[in-house]
Amino acid sequence: MRISVGRAERVVRAAWVTTAGTLALLGLTVGQAGASPRAMTAASTPPYQQAGPDAVGVTTIDLGTAAPSFGERHATVFYPAAGTPSQAVALPSFSYTQADTLPMAYQAILPPQYNLTTTVDAHPNAAGSSRGPFPIVLFDFGASGQRLLYSNLLAGIASWGYVVVAADYFEHSLAAQVENAGSKKAAVRPTAAQERRAAALDLSVMLSSLDAVVKASADPSSVLHGTANPAKVAAIGHSAGGQTAFDALNSPRVATAVGWSPVGPVGTPARKPVMIIRPTGDDVITAAWVNREYAAFRGPAALVEPSRGGHNTYTDTCVVIRNGGGLIQYAIAHHFVTAQLARLGFNGCLATDISPQSFWRVVQYYTVFQLVARLGHGPTTVPVPARGVFPGVEVSVTQKG
Repeated sequence: MRISVGRAERVVRAAWVTTAGTLALLGLTVGQAGASPRAMTAASTPPYQQAGPDAVGVTTIDLGTAAPSFGERHATVFYPAAGTPSQAVALPSFSYTQADTLPMAYQAILPPQYNLTTTVDAHPNAAGSSRGPFPIVLFDFGASGQRLLYSNLLAGIASWGYVVVAADYFEHSLAAQVENAGSKKAAVRPTAAQERRAAALDLSVMLSSLDAVVKASADPSSVLHGTANPAKVAAIGHSAGGQTAFDALNSPRVATAVGWSPVGPVGTPARKPVMIIRPTGDDVITAAWVNREYAAFRGPAALVEPSRGGHNTYTDTCVVIRNGGGLIQYAIAHHFVTAQLARLGFNGCLATDISPQSFWRVVQYYTVFQLVARLGHGPTTVPVPARGVFPGVEVSVTQKG
């Protein structure tokens, strides 16, 4: 796994700092400082922080497109599975290793002591639920990311009745960072035109993942048969991926978007409903930064700010870091990084931070709330949880429209 600190602004999609090779190894980019007070709404008790009523299956689909030097694009799909969660306990669980997130040519460099395994409450190729079709959620990861690295959160969302599609965005992935490390390409700041082309490519990948899951849902031989409803589609993105999610709102097929510590959209934001989630401990997407993003949205918008967590706490990587494994620990042990860069990688993942699992509960609750509200069957006033619902965490909510 990488440390997915993300692309704090579109111009950092390509690593142009002099330490590009080191940042590529860790998946790090940097942001700015700032602060701003927030308003709060009325309290309410949330139901969505726990696992939902559906067992979760997981499968891989081919998007039918390829990227130069990286090959075929695929997507990992989490979906409501047949049976109840208690019945699914007898099925094999989904897992992946740190090495699985690296390009094939680099997997052998990671020593076994750093190659920890992540296990997820989902079941490979389980039969899809017959209660579908379900709304579709398209997901894009942060810069230097990989589609597997958010599996716990995405599976949790799927358990509430959503088909969640995490595609290969190779051009801003960990694979691209590793391939470009130390090259002239990695050291050159991209032009505005290059940034626009890169954003357009990411958007095309997201929409092709929608086409692919709809096609699989129509295929009687697929485990996804009958699961996906193309009339109800949302997009989610972390950090750099937030830009893609917000840009997807310009498609008539996508109804709402949620950004997890997100970069804002290219150009004028769409007027469709959005939610931004950003923990106050995020050192990359800062308070000043996110306040500007929120102000730019002219349609219905909510800004949710948990009092604990950092830029990387959304990812499975945080658990790996706290268990002493992964690429960041390997890099530190071999003196590949400075102490300052290591601190960025650990943002939200130290033993003194909130546990990732506790943070995921907050993010899952608000993300599912937005999906329920904006895909047509729930209230739209975003609640602040009653004290004690999220132990040790206060949540500030600002909403407009």
